[in-house]
Amino acid sequence: MNKKILSIFLILFMSTILSSCIFKKPNTKTTPPNPSSPVQPQPSKDKSIEEDTLRFVVMADSRGSDGGVNSEVIIKTLEKIKTLSPQPSFAVMPGDLVTGASSYSKVKTQLENFKNIITKYYPIEFFYPGFGNHEATAGIKAEQAFQEVFSEFNANFLDGYSKTVYYFDSGNARFYMLNSNHPGEEHEISDKQLDFITANMDSSKKHNYYFFHEPAYPTGTHIGDSLDANKLQRDKFWSLIDASNSPIAFCGHEHNYTRRHINSDFNEGLRGESFKFNKTVYQITTGTFGAPIYKGYGDSKNVDVPPISEYHFAVVDMSEAKTIVTVYNLEGKVIDSF
Repeated sequence: MNKKILSIFLILFMSTILSSCIFKKPNTKTTPPNPSSPVQPQPSKDKSIEEDTLRFVVMADSRGSDGGVNSEVIIKTLEKIKTLSPQPSFAVMPGDLVTGASSYSKVKTQLENFKNIITKYYPIEFFYPGFGNHEATAGIKAEQAFQEVFSEFNANFLDGYSKTVYYFDSGNARFYMLNSNHPGEEHEISDKQLDFITANMDSSKKHNYYFFHEPAYPTGTHIGDSLDANKLQRDKFWSLIDASNSPIAFCGHEHNYTRRHINSDFNEGLRGESFKFNKTVYQITTGTFGAPIYKGYGDSKNVDVPPISEYHFAVVDMSEAKTIVTVYNLEGKVIDSF
């Protein structure tokens, strides 16, 4: 009798277990897809970056035929930057953002078009823009348009240059944006700008970054119509760069990627003045954010990386002790790192 009761008990127990497995109500709650929010690739974190590192990106020359810009390359570049981990804190863009035009209204329309594209990826405060020779085609009114379109970003501005000359601090570094194409001061960093730099140099800053559109020492198609068009003014400017702590210079104008180092090999005397450089300072040309690519190469002195004719952007990682620059093309391949 006891065996019979035990058998019945076991049968009932197993039936209950099987029933709960077979008829358990499935979880049918789902989140419907949002067609307006495309799936973004998840960035893989760069484990070589220190926790206290400041990261920013640099790219210049985005002009094109799509409302004054090359929207396709701008979008591809920003999409690639979106996959970085950690994400950059800001972007610096030293000039020729648009093709330019002879009138204030047309230049302003082009700049607004550029702004509308980039702010689909990051807020406008993320960007620190610069002024180039193509914006300057409308003369002094072009600077007015620049100031009106990029009214949001905050920095310390030089009066009389409509927000095209400024500096700002981030981390233990100072960042200077200069104007090599101010109407009446073409191909130079004027004395007024040099005085602005001098008055705001801070020896406590461990790093100093300089941004300007036209290279101080061009390597290709713009030899003779960059800052080398006025070598005396160029050397006065570079003397200030050379005197600052851990300086690096970024420019555009030549539509390729190039890196060269400026040191005592460039010492010279001009008009009774002697210019002696004590440091080795990199000048980095990041001139393909959409503008037509250049292949010219005419000056190889102290060139570390000859012109690379590819669309690209530079990622800068600054720690307390050093700066690391990694340059990517739009396929994600590293084309330079130092």
